Amino acid sequence: MDIAITRTKVPATKRVVVGLLIILGLGSVLHYLWQLAQADISVDRDEVVIAEVKHGDFSVSVRGAGILVPDNIQWLSASVEGVVAKRVVKAGNLVNKGDPIVVLDNSRLVQQLAEAEWEFAALEAELSAAQAVQESGLEEQKVEILNARLDYENSVLEYSARAELMKTGAVSKLDYERSRLTMNQYQQRWLSAQQQLTTLEKTLDAQNAARAARLNKGRKSLEIIQQQVNNLEVKAGMDSIVLEMPLISGQRVMTGDSIAKLAQQHSLIAELQIPEIQIRQVVVGQRVIVDTRNNKITGRVSRIDPAVLNGSVLVDVTFTQELPDDVRPDLSVDGEIMISEIPDAFYVDRPLYAQSDSRTALFKLSDDGKFAERVEVKLGLGSVSQIQVIAGLQAGDRILVSDTTRFETYQRFYIH
Repeated sequence: MDIAITRTKVPATKRVVVGLLIILGLGSVLHYLWQLAQADISVDRDEVVIAEVKHGDFSVSVRGAGILVPDNIQWLSASVEGVVAKRVVKAGNLVNKGDPIVVLDNSRLVQQLAEAEWEFAALEAELSAAQAVQESGLEEQKVEILNARLDYENSVLEYSARAELMKTGAVSKLDYERSRLTMNQYQQRWLSAQQQLTTLEKTLDAQNAARAARLNKGRKSLEIIQQQVNNLEVKAGMDSIVLEMPLISGQRVMTGDSIAKLAQQHSLIAELQIPEIQIRQVVVGQRVIVDTRNNKITGRVSRIDPAVLNGSVLVDVTFTQELPDDVRPDLSVDGEIMISEIPDAFYVDRPLYAQSDSRTALFKLSDDGKFAERVEVKLGLGSVSQIQVIAGLQAGDRILVSDTTRFETYQRFYIH
């Protein structure tokens, strides 16, 4: 028996919809193929990074990591030999000027001090005794002068009296001459005594100067040994924090050995490592913002190291404001050096490998964002993340800032 198959008739509307869909699909494929024909290659949009050119005030800065270091460091060293008898402080302790750091022991030096004290006391006693003898000698000489003057004055009176009597004949000429001779003798004796006093005073002055020199020598020796004994107690030379204390009790210390390293806690500078390619924009005096993670502190570039080490240059930053209490030596910080402020500038996120003050080829996106075409661009000053555009781009233009080295041989490519 034959079975009749009934064919269902497709509505005309459905056929139209299907036809339109097919046409649209073919149109999309043809449009895509046409776009591909306009470019050298096709790139996935997720593989590139796009940035837009902006217009306005542009801040040029350079960043670098570093640490805080003391601006005023003091190394304490031993000025005498000794054995560490006591460590008064440890690394990290705060000390004031004059506070003891380490106490050394040197029995030989202490004995030398005692001997010097005895010798100086003997010199002082010798000087006192000599001065007493001198005073006695001076008094005796002064008495001798006084007696000689009195004898001379009496002889003058006697001579004058005999001279008057001589006129009347009451005194012989012989007695008169004898009185005159006696007067002259007493005068010479008086003058001689005065001259002896002058000579004695000069002699005593010379003796006193010699004794004073010996006494001063003994005093100086005593002071030197006393200072050496005092130096057995090593003291801080400033208000500071102890950074290093390498000694242990019982250790023998020689003259010149390091005792401790001190630093003024709030007299710090920042040492920043700046990349070599950016250092040419840095000059002394530029403003710096130092970030300690807890605070931001303002400073100025005070020194730029002339050497390059591992691709970086060391830059010293002196702070221009009071440091907070939480800063300390060796604290890790980040620094931003403010190079310049450029008003009314065009700038964009810094493309990879873009150099300041250079001409380079960048890929600019079309208005619809589907094509990237190579353009020549002149760049100006650059900061860490942005760079100035001098020519070749305008505000609102979009460029690729990711790595485009694989597109160097292409002029234009499609982004889908």
